[in-house]
Amino acid sequence: MKLSQMRIGQSAVIRKVRAQEPIKGRLFAMGIAKGNRIKLLDHTLKKETFEVDVESTRVALRKEEADAIEVESDDEKD
Repeated sequence: MKLSQMRIGQSAVIRKVRAQEPIKGRLFAMGIAKGNRIKLLDHTLKKETFEVDVESTRVALRKEEADAIEVESDDEKD
């Protein structure tokens, strides 16, 4: 699932970042990398921006950045 599809308050593990440079480098610099835990804290009504917590750091992401982050929530694990 994509980060943009998560529910507020839901946590997940980052599985893949499908962004192009330089966005990919910026996301990695903020701690958004494969294997890290991420939690969706809030989003705007139209889901244009997302506030997340990753490795104890709060980060604001645009929709296109959130769409580029693939996650696996605890609900999806077998």
